[in-house]
Amino acid sequence: MNHKEQEMLKTEIAVKTAHIKTLGNWLRNSALVALITGTLGYWGLSGIQDRFLPDITGPGRTIVGWIGSVIGVLALIFGVLVYIAIHNGRKHVLQLINTLKGVKK
Repeated sequence: MNHKEQEMLKTEIAVKTAHIKTLGNWLRNSALVALITGTLGYWGLSGIQDRFLPDITGPGRTIVGWIGSVIGVLALIFGVLVYIAIHNGRKHVLQLINTLKGVKK
C-alpha cells in the first residue's frame, strides 16, 4: 500500500467516523421523540386525569393518543435501524483501521 492509498484510507476513516457521530445524534433525537410521543399516546388512550395536562375529552383525546402512538412506534423503529447502522459502521471503521495497520483477518 503506497502513501497515497494510505492517505485516502485515513480520510475515509475520518469521514465515516464523523458520519457515525451524526448517526449518534439521530439516535438520541429519535429516542427523545419516541419517549415524548409514547407518553402523549399513553395520555390520550388511557383516560388518566392530571392537573398539569389539558382537560380534553372525547374523540379529540383519542385522536391525539393514536397519532402519538403511531409516531412513537415509527420513531422507535427508526431508532433501532439507526442503532444497527451505528453498530455496522463501527465494525467497518475497525476493519479499515486494521487494513491501514496491515492486520488482515
